[in-house]
Amino acid sequence: MFKSRSPADTLKLAALLAALLKGGEVLSLKGMIGAGKTVFVKGLALALGSKTSPVSASFNLMRTYRGGLNIYHFDLFRVSPEEMDNIGLEEYLGLKDGVTAIEWALSAEYLYGRGDFMELDFNLAGGDSRDIAAAARGVSAVRMLEALEKKWRHSPQKKS
Repeated sequence: MFKSRSPADTLKLAALLAALLKGGEVLSLKGMIGAGKTVFVKGLALALGSKTSPVSASFNLMRTYRGGLNIYHFDLFRVSPEEMDNIGLEEYLGLKDGVTAIEWALSAEYLYGRGDFMELDFNLAGGDSRDIAAAARGVSAVRMLEALEKKWRHSPQKKS
């Protein structure tokens, strides 16, 4: 569990994760509207050198942010389970030139059993605070999560 007391903390957590990314990772981002999922993607993009600041992809379904690693940012809020096979998400999973970040990935149940991924669940915790639960599926994702937890604990701006 990561405790974010502000959007700046969420950006910091994302930057710590960005430093661990090698390409091909899949991030499942869950949480209510306004819980910090897009702020987290913004932190990834900034840390990876994107010149474009992420915005909610809700009305575009997918946006690409180019940087040291690309970010393929999907927002599945408006996608029904029946539509999942037609949106092209699967062709982005595991691309080595970037990371695929999927908001509202609850709609993407087919991620389970299709390789490694990290799941971050953003929960409102009063004011600007967020409790961010994290889980990993697969050996490389588990190692990445363990490294992130260690970096967060040893960060000079430790918030958890």
